[in-house]
Amino acid sequence: MTAPSEIQEPSTARMWAGLVAAAAGMFLTALDITVNVALPDITENLGTDLETIQWIIILYVGSTTGMGLGLGGTGDVYGLKRVYVIGLLAYTLAVFLIGIAPGLPLVLGLRVTQAVGNGLILVSAPAIVTQLFPAHRRGRALGIMAGLGTLGMIAGSLGGGLLVDSFGWRSIFLARVPLCLVAVAYTLVALRESPRPDVRPSFDLLGAAVLFVGMASLILFLTIGGRSGWSLPHVIALGLAAIVALAIFVRIERRVARPILDLSLLKDRVLAPALIVAYLVFVATFVNWFILPFYMSDVLNANAQTWGLVIMLMTITNAIFAPVGGWLSDRMHPSYTITTAVGISALTMALFTTLDVDSSVADVAILMMATGVGMGLFQASNSNLIMGAFPPDRLGMGGAIMSLSRSLGTVSSVAIMGAIFSARQSARGGAGDETQEFVLAFRDLYVLSALLALTAMVVSFSYWPRILRVLSRERQSV
Repeated sequence: MTAPSEIQEPSTARMWAGLVAAAAGMFLTALDITVNVALPDITENLGTDLETIQWIIILYVGSTTGMGLGLGGTGDVYGLKRVYVIGLLAYTLAVFLIGIAPGLPLVLGLRVTQAVGNGLILVSAPAIVTQLFPAHRRGRALGIMAGLGTLGMIAGSLGGGLLVDSFGWRSIFLARVPLCLVAVAYTLVALRESPRPDVRPSFDLLGAAVLFVGMASLILFLTIGGRSGWSLPHVIALGLAAIVALAIFVRIERRVARPILDLSLLKDRVLAPALIVAYLVFVATFVNWFILPFYMSDVLNANAQTWGLVIMLMTITNAIFAPVGGWLSDRMHPSYTITTAVGISALTMALFTTLDVDSSVADVAILMMATGVGMGLFQASNSNLIMGAFPPDRLGMGGAIMSLSRSLGTVSSVAIMGAIFSARQSARGGAGDETQEFVLAFRDLYVLSALLALTAMVVSFSYWPRILRVLSRERQSV
């Protein structure tokens, strides 16, 4: 076993090689945006309906979110590189088999397999970068990783439609296989496993299983409840199952020697608020992905190609400003950059309320680019703050908790904000014009989004260094 005094900081070349390897995985996971483009073709080809085909998305997002924390713990126990490579291999196998699957049931099952690979990548990649780079360079590295990963969304937005139109929906999965194999080969060569203790810590398998049941039930409760109604018996049963399973999980974690989720960390004055801010920001901003397309098509009469261009502009600004946010969070406390970024997001969501039937595509594009600026700055600085709060032997857990807060934000946004939008549209039914009713409900939703982002901004002040110093002095004087 290598003595602590003999462990040296990785060379600059090794750091950047590892960063590229981690970014490659994030790029691959971002390519799944092409599935949204291919849903109509998948529905027709597999002879199903729109409501059924949505489970391709639900199972993928729900499984990724449900298994996230447990998968993060495996990286801490078995090694980040090993778990990351396994994630890449699982992802590669799944997209290949989905591309040749004969029917919908097998496709749905393989989407769960793909979600396992996706989850392993998402929790391992930021942990690998955090492990490689010293604290004063960590923010920039995480920002570059996020920026390079965002390029996958750009490539998916531009290439997904072209592949589907030319070769059918299976091509969006099969075309990823060569890229996945290159990423696996490069990672095996470029990334080194960090030294681990001679005695491997135990893995809380029971806790991971109970947590998955609880999180999966919660995701299904939010998703099905938002789509079909909260009072249905099976929706209520899912909600109760989530509460019971998560309560059992907390009891398990308090008793095991090495918990998957160290509950004591959530008492940290920085970490807990940072996770809350991430959740609120993603709830507030993800409405752009499932409400704005209908505004573009139904109100502005824009086609899918135009919407794709608007998304591309947003993702480009996100990719540019993510490294900037990381660089700024290295030069000053990350909380300052986070508050600024969330303020930009709150202002942008408020400006969306000014859109109406007379607005233009250019108006939407400008606001989406502003959204990209805010989210780019936020994701990198928030990642730097959260990952910096975890000890070196629990970085996998850090990546998992960070991913969980963001995933829950997106799921909650679709379920809760979608339900609120439908309710407001019904309440606005007296306008007499369907387009005007939509616009009024659209504005109501973005008012709520702006308020959520503003709340996140207020919470972010709680971990500014000056406030923390004052609280520390008050605690010492008691």
